[in-house]
Amino acid sequence: MRFALLLFLLPMLALAEPVVTNHEPDSEVRYPVVLLRGTIDEKATEITAKTERGKIEGRVRDGKFKVLAELAPGENKIELTSDSGKKTEWVLNFKKQTNPYYVRVIWMTDKSGATDYATSYENDPQNYEEKLDVAAKMLQTFTAERLFDTGYGRKTFRLELDDSGKTKIHTLAAPKGASHYYKIGDQQWYREINQWINKKYPDPFAKNIVIAAYTRKDPETGKMKAHTALGGGNQGLFGGASVFSWPDNLQDITTTFLSDEIVDPKQVHDDSAGRHTIWGLAATTLGATLHEMGHAFGLPHCTDGFGIMTRGFDRINRAFTFVDPPSRQNLTERVFRDDQVGYFAPVSGSYLQWSPWFQLDKPAIEDKARPQIQFDGTTGEIIVESKFPIRWLGLWKKDNVAKFKEFTGEQKKVTVSSEEWKALMGGDELSNISAVSENGYGGRIKINRE
Repeated sequence: MRFALLLFLLPMLALAEPVVTNHEPDSEVRYPVVLLRGTIDEKATEITAKTERGKIEGRVRDGKFKVLAELAPGENKIELTSDSGKKTEWVLNFKKQTNPYYVRVIWMTDKSGATDYATSYENDPQNYEEKLDVAAKMLQTFTAERLFDTGYGRKTFRLELDDSGKTKIHTLAAPKGASHYYKIGDQQWYREINQWINKKYPDPFAKNIVIAAYTRKDPETGKMKAHTALGGGNQGLFGGASVFSWPDNLQDITTTFLSDEIVDPKQVHDDSAGRHTIWGLAATTLGATLHEMGHAFGLPHCTDGFGIMTRGFDRINRAFTFVDPPSRQNLTERVFRDDQVGYFAPVSGSYLQWSPWFQLDKPAIEDKARPQIQFDGTTGEIIVESKFPIRWLGLWKKDNVAKFKEFTGEQKKVTVSSEEWKALMGGDELSNISAVSENGYGGRIKINRE
């Protein structure tokens, strides 16, 4: 009888200690900040993850936890401790990526070189380097974890890290004064900055996150000056009006995403998707940064409401928390389901897995040959031919990829009949066709129905 009772109690005793469920023990990761999720005693309310890089507090709810841990190169012992005093040790191995393709983080001042950003805080430390370091790592981790959740493995982009593990932030002074950038339109601003960076700081291996320090709100008109969110080619360009709301350190990520402090739109740009809080402002603008970088990686918009390539980027905070704090949209705390978290929808993840920027090590194929796509106006057939095996086919509805097909074989020519793609589209009109081959490079054509 006692033996039977002990067997019954063992699972309950095991749950008293934190148990990681999204990483295998002693497994390898290729980025320095990991998000650990798992189970914990239902009575627990706090958890911390301690490594040689420091201690970070996580979030606990209903017997589950989420906590970040910063790793050093090599073997890392992660000590997880709940407020009940129960501890467990988890070992992960961090191996740096060797992929030459990377994301370069640029803080762009105007010609004066002034690095200060707009803020609503009187004693703001103006610590843009720390904020950008944390933001870049958070987006890298989010990408890896959410691609893994969608079934595409923990692939993510590489960041430039210095010897201390910090992201290298390139502080560059643009060739003209802020007044010039305040006068021109977003598209012209984007083109001028893109051309200037590619001429003065060329790097074919870089995708550039460019954030403008000189974005300001006109106190007289209330209009934003030098504010945008545009991405494509090798650049994502953003106004820096909301950087003041971003986390200062890794510990501050969940603190920021749980801050219901009200944002005063009279002082700063309230780009919070109508939530009017610090958590909403940080979530939307960090999510938008990843959205525009998605365009730089070659992603179009999609139709999934929780996809990063739609307004799902407003919900990037949910990957790190269990609730949305109160806001103008929800007057009380809102608990969300696991399927209500921002993510790279399958149509985006299936594309990204082949991108040269998402290979953890040097790509096996360096040939940049692109697949050739044809649409037979008479038969309605789609024909794709490539030097390398074809891996992905995207079918567009207007400006979005509505449906896609993945290929796992070695076929270098794919034919999709009119009947097949029409069935996939469900009666929607086909506007564009895109394809990606195994070397990670793609092509796209527009359907001409005249």
